[in-house]
Amino acid sequence: MEVYKIIFYIMLGIECLLLIPFTLHYSFLDKAGRSIYYYLVSSIVFAVGSFCIEYIIHNNMWFFTLMYFIQFLILSVFYSTVIKNPIVKKTIKILPGPVLIILILDLFKIEGIDNYNSLFTSIRSFVLLVYAIIFFLQLLNDNELIEQSIFINNLADFWFNSGLFLYLCGSFIFSLSYNYLERQNIISTVTFTITLIAGILQLILFYIGLRNVTKKK
Repeated sequence: MEVYKIIFYIMLGIECLLLIPFTLHYSFLDKAGRSIYYYLVSSIVFAVGSFCIEYIIHNNMWFFTLMYFIQFLILSVFYSTVIKNPIVKKTIKILPGPVLIILILDLFKIEGIDNYNSLFTSIRSFVLLVYAIIFFLQLLNDNELIEQSIFINNLADFWFNSGLFLYLCGSFIFSLSYNYLERQNIISTVTFTITLIAGILQLILFYIGLRNVTKKK
């Protein structure tokens, strides 16, 4: 069995295990934390669904695109909750519309339904990375946290955002390179493996964030 498939199954197993404590402590989660919970559920649906669709009809690229957009909506809720700047918050609420238009064009006009829609997924990952960076900068310059002597590593949202940022970096590289590597007949296993490893690290950071939630409660 290929290395990336082993890592994929490990990541799926960790996701399923992590869903247990998130479910048990669901009542402790605020709106941002619940967005991460739904993102985790969608990741499991993403993994299992893509595997089943690939097995049945041998092409799951359209499902990748659909799930990426659903996750974009979920994470938009997360960032609109944790980011304080009103202009950025309004932008986050508006952007799903243009991103959906890009999805439709990429899916039906540019790259097609049978191919990996790298244009849409790259833009989606880039936008989320910008959100993550804005939130990091907000934490570093948050006067309320400074006045109350609160360290950012005690905040669950910091760990959630760190996990997302790490995974999105890997996902962004994978999305940019996938179709190019395919056209050059180069196996994209390396970039996919990097993305999966980043996904595992993301889950570890999610768990640290959850621990911070339970400690506060």
